[in-house]
Amino acid sequence: MSRVSASAAVKASLAEVWDYYFDPVGWPAWVDGFGRVASETGYPDAGGSLRWVSTPAGRGTVTERVVEHEPRRIHRVSFEDPETTGQLTTTFAIQGGATVVQQELDYGLREGGPFAKLTDRLFIRSQMRGSLGRSLARLKLEVEEAAAGTQ
Repeated sequence: MSRVSASAAVKASLAEVWDYYFDPVGWPAWVDGFGRVASETGYPDAGGSLRWVSTPAGRGTVTERVVEHEPRRIHRVSFEDPETTGQLTTTFAIQGGATVVQQELDYGLREGGPFAKLTDRLFIRSQMRGSLGRSLARLKLEVEEAAAGTQ
């Protein structure tokens, strides 16, 4: 398993950030490669699931199962898509006048082979880190615009 992480300090209340994070209407605007929800059962509560389809250049069909959900603190899902499996942990914390959103992605490649570790280290890990960073930067922008009433 490999791990990447990213964080963003969002100038909005914890309640505003939390609520926007779980509003599926906003997902296409900030979740990297998000296309549409295919199905959901009990999401985002623990034990719930979400299946979504990416944009054409994205991950394909992604299935998430909620492992842990503590309101306004932590949300952890296990996921699988055609290329990877793993867990994404998102934490929320108040820091000064902002809400810090931290994501840690633990993932493994479905296909092994003699060059899998090298390929991950040289190419895939940076793509995963970039995806988290893009998502959180867009989340920050969207929530701050909504909080300021400019959206």
